[in-house]
Amino acid sequence: MIESSLLNWTLQQALSVIVIMTRVGPLMFLMPVLGSRRIPPQVKILFTLMTALILAPVVPVSTSDLPGTVLGYVLFVASEVAFGGILAIFARFIFGAVETAGQMVGIQMGIGVAATMDPEFGTQMPLLSHFWSLLATLLFLSVNGHHIFMKTMVESFHWVSPGKLHLTEATFQGMIQGSGHMFILAIKIMAPAGAALFFSHVAMGIIAKTVPQIPILIVALPLNIAVGLIFVFLSLGYFIPILLKNFDMLGRILPKLSMGMGV
Repeated sequence: MIESSLLNWTLQQALSVIVIMTRVGPLMFLMPVLGSRRIPPQVKILFTLMTALILAPVVPVSTSDLPGTVLGYVLFVASEVAFGGILAIFARFIFGAVETAGQMVGIQMGIGVAATMDPEFGTQMPLLSHFWSLLATLLFLSVNGHHIFMKTMVESFHWVSPGKLHLTEATFQGMIQGSGHMFILAIKIMAPAGAALFFSHVAMGIIAKTVPQIPILIVALPLNIAVGLIFVFLSLGYFIPILLKNFDMLGRILPKLSMGMGV
């Protein structure tokens, strides 16, 4: 009798861990930094399992949340993946804005062709985008941005029961507004260097028309690179506060977004 009770308890706990992993796993694979393509999938899986084991005695889950059919389980997993993806995409909007701003300024400087591998997205990106992306990642970790996801993930079990995702019109409007904010943030980040490079191009055009003896193509390229780098580094005092403000805003939006999907 004792052995059968112990076996029943073990099976119940294992099923609870599976329920938790269906929510923790997608978020671990999609969230910034931890979801980077440079991190091996085996590490993410082990981290997901470790997190699920830690949360098993804490979060309110029940084995009755698991569906009894294959189709029901597929829909169950799909809803949990969608939940983690919606939370992760809002943070991705901020990093996407940084990368877009770097690409635009890099093209204006004339160094858009020089690209390196982005450790976050696993794609080729200009050097300036790489620099700003690494700086944004360091700021994200320095303000414990990853803790925002962990805290929201734990509290989400109280707001949204596993497999009970409810998408409303407000959720879709929030995603659209978040994508629009990404482009606005990109313009804000690139504004100092972009404006300086614009006036530099205008000045080069005027010089080319008034003093045609000057080889403007030879002079303009190093000059634009110098002007761009100078204003990029001068704008760091503006770049850091605006990112910190957006990370703080992210910490307020994610819990509200999670609660909205549980209504």
